[in-house]
Amino acid sequence: KITWIDIKNPRDKDVTFLAERFPFLHKTVLAEIIPPGHRAKVEKHKDYMFLILYYPIFNPAHKTTQSREVDIIITKDHIITSHYQTLIPLKKLFDQINLYKEKKEEYLSGNTGVLLHHLIIGMLDSTFNKLYIIEKNIDEVEDAIFDDKERAMVREISLIKRDVLNFRRILAPQQVVLESLYKESINFFGEQIVPYMEDALGYFSRVQNFIEDQKETIQALSETNDSLLNTKINEIIKMLTIFSVMILPLTLLTSIWGMN
Repeated sequence: KITWIDIKNPRDKDVTFLAERFPFLHKTVLAEIIPPGHRAKVEKHKDYMFLILYYPIFNPAHKTTQSREVDIIITKDHIITSHYQTLIPLKKLFDQINLYKEKKEEYLSGNTGVLLHHLIIGMLDSTFNKLYIIEKNIDEVEDAIFDDKERAMVREISLIKRDVLNFRRILAPQQVVLESLYKESINFFGEQIVPYMEDALGYFSRVQNFIEDQKETIQALSETNDSLLNTKINEIIKMLTIFSVMILPLTLLTSIWGMN
């Protein structure tokens, strides 16, 4: 009794379809479907809820993490997702429901709030996979730092810092959104939705803690790398100073005997 409509790369005809199929959708909500926004939010209306969430993806060309918007409309028996480009966690969940009967029964046997819970968990779980890659890069940088490759690691540390910073910038504002969703979903679906929303909030907290741990780790490695570089520079300056002191008498004699 639940229908999931997934729209990829929405166009005007998709908005027209939604307006005709769901006449109760407000025009301001429909207006936010097409242009990509920049702010996560949740809105509760009489017959539906509207969410804007952001999912981090890695751009290998720029070696950094970027955000992808997901617009979600939830009614009592429909869930509508709209996004640009293919989002792996959404496609994975959508394909599981289409291909496997047991998954279809598991995800669609409750209300749309249960399906929304699985959708959010899928996005957060995929985020964990990306954070594991960052953790692997941090471990490689740590090994290289103590393998006398401090100079080469300056750029790598900067790239990882930017990656972690972008992750935090994408996910941090969504904590307030998920907390608001928790409150509004109780009014919309009833008390039975509480365990699912609490699970989503707990999962989000684990992702946040993981990101904070990585931030502190890469910051500590950056300070260690800077210390080792400064130590090497000081050793070089020390050697140059000794060499300058050694040739100073010769320079003085040369200057004296060179005078007319």
